[in-house]
Amino acid sequence: MNVDKAIKKQTSRYKRFVLAICLLFIVLPVILYISRQTNLFFIIYLFVIEMLILLFLVFMKNNQVLDYKVDAYKISITIGFPIKTINLPCEKVELVHAEGSGKDIKLVLIGKSKLRNKYVRPIDIEFLKENPYAGYYYGKLKKRNPETQYFYTIISRGGYKKYPLLNEIYRSCTALSFTEEAISRIKEYRNIIE
Repeated sequence: MNVDKAIKKQTSRYKRFVLAICLLFIVLPVILYISRQTNLFFIIYLFVIEMLILLFLVFMKNNQVLDYKVDAYKISITIGFPIKTINLPCEKVELVHAEGSGKDIKLVLIGKSKLRNKYVRPIDIEFLKENPYAGYYYGKLKKRNPETQYFYTIISRGGYKKYPLLNEIYRSCTALSFTEEAISRIKEYRNIIE
């Protein structure tokens, strides 16, 4: 699989979708005006449909947005709509894990500091139930440093854009540990066939 082509397809599909939805958003009131329907029922119905279209646009934008900047000292990730920014120093992140494949890949970053960021949460039983493979690697970390409290953040938005993010973290932050699944996703991005 060529991930760069998949990212281009994902971006072009999203642009076509937004164009079609915006066209529908404009055409529906024009059709109502041309048909000269002044009935209150049709006006309320059109208003409800327009609100649903706007909500759907916001939902799709929320799933599409993923921007990042990675250097040797800091990982800065912007996700979702409205925009949420996660800033993590590379030395505070201990482990990077990837679950799933394709556009449904989910990146789990486990670190040893909360950093006053509400999107970085302490590891609890819920996290371990929902992410058993990441929990396995967390157990290994906890055995090495039992007194350290660990925190996590999960990046599940952005589709195929998470592959270059994972590759960039691998290149820039050299002190991190990567799970086998994360390494295999990096190889998949780089088209390395074993």
